[in-house]
Amino acid sequence: MRIIITVTLKDNVEDAEGQSVLKALRMLGYNEVSNVRTGKIYYIEMEGNDLSRGYEFCDKLLANPVINICKVEKNE
Repeated sequence: MRIIITVTLKDNVEDAEGQSVLKALRMLGYNEVSNVRTGKIYYIEMEGNDLSRGYEFCDKLLANPVINICKVEKNE
């Protein structure tokens, strides 16, 4: 099975990297861009069909529950 894990910052957490990208886009003339949020995507191949293992990966390694949101999806 292949899963996709997306880790992003919670809405109430400042995204300094996103703000830097927003500033750079505006400097390049893309003034229609109003906000940028960043995150990480993990593509994990594993044995079995237990999607809950992806949430375990988030809890134990990939995300900080205080500042991050973790989304786990099956990728077929």
